[in-house]
Amino acid sequence: MSNETTVRLNERNPFRWVMLLFICLFYFTILGFTNQSFNILLATISQDMGWTAVQRTAIAGAMSTGMIWFVFIAGSTLDRFSVKKILGSAVLVCAAVIFAKGRAQGFTTWYAIMFIFGVASAFYMPATTKMIGLWFDDRELYVANGFLTSASPMGQLTANMLGVKIMSAVGGWQMLYTLVAICVLLIVVVFFFIAKDKKSKDATLTSTILENADLGFWKNIGGILRVPMVWVYCLSNMFFLGTIYATGVLGQLVFQTDPGWMLDKSISGKIPAANNMASMIAYIVVPLIIAKIGRQHYRKIAIMAGIIAPLCFFTGIRSFNFTTAIITYAIAGVMFGAIVPASKVLMLQLPEVRGQRAGTALGVYVTIERIGITAAITLLGGLLAANPAGMSNTIATFFLIQLMAPLLIFVAGFIGKKKAVAEAAQSE
Repeated sequence: MSNETTVRLNERNPFRWVMLLFICLFYFTILGFTNQSFNILLATISQDMGWTAVQRTAIAGAMSTGMIWFVFIAGSTLDRFSVKKILGSAVLVCAAVIFAKGRAQGFTTWYAIMFIFGVASAFYMPATTKMIGLWFDDRELYVANGFLTSASPMGQLTANMLGVKIMSAVGGWQMLYTLVAICVLLIVVVFFFIAKDKKSKDATLTSTILENADLGFWKNIGGILRVPMVWVYCLSNMFFLGTIYATGVLGQLVFQTDPGWMLDKSISGKIPAANNMASMIAYIVVPLIIAKIGRQHYRKIAIMAGIIAPLCFFTGIRSFNFTTAIITYAIAGVMFGAIVPASKVLMLQLPEVRGQRAGTALGVYVTIERIGITAAITLLGGLLAANPAGMSNTIATFFLIQLMAPLLIFVAGFIGKKKAVAEAAQSE
């Protein structure tokens, strides 16, 4: 073991696992359970509220719309101010908004609530990823990010399997959101008392090429935007996550109302639950496998997984067979372990990004992601509304947009090799 590695191992703070636990809990309750329960109950809430198809699509995309306008500002802010305070404050707002969901009436009120939820998410989501870079080094980045990423499908799995049962037990979806809001509030209060703060300059994951003269609000933005690989990774994530979110929000609607499926809402959730279960495990296991076989193979594994996943979705939803859909969604979930975090992890390891510029880079990354999600939800919602009798074929074809992700990861690798060759030639 090298001296540099020994020093890094000695500097590892055991409290990093406590910080990881907190951000995983935030992902589980907010990004996972709360968002997926809304997806499952979208048809029910739409009926209760009397929304049209256009209004339903607008509500479904309101959260991402709110994120688009604020996530870039949030990312830049994370590089300059307390990540703990920004994260905790954003989660407090999320708790208030979730509580308000249980009491909202009317399209305008619901849209405003979901928009504000997106604004709060614009701060807490990049803050959780920034937190990993503050507390974990290169050797543990894959594993820590895997745990964080797995927390969301764990929450989705819980919502898919128990959301309707909990709703029935507590007296309706309004009371369900009230209880979730209380849980989020309790977690964030404990977070404020126990969690520790850490400045960007003290991050465990630091850059070897950035100096103080290279840092600053505008310097960070300019430095990030001038890196072609950042843009390629952002677009790769946009195509894959945009498709996942759009099909996640509207997929239950298809399973519950398409003439070829017509599943009860207590049953339809079991199909994405298979995906959640498999991906939840894969997000942890795949990074461990990669750590064993060598990180140099990560890109190849991600590309292969990014091709298999959409083909599985395409096959499953067109099968009109519950068992086939369960199997194909589970296989796609295993592939998620490699492809979903790939663009973010590979971007955060770029020397122009890591450490002091991670927040700014994540601001750009999530902004582009949310633009893609909002556009995808709007497009898919319109396509489904235009052809209610063929919704399954429409959404199956829509899944194939994900194939852009592995293609762009390949392009990023090609750019990286050309850059390495050019730098080697200059140094000779």
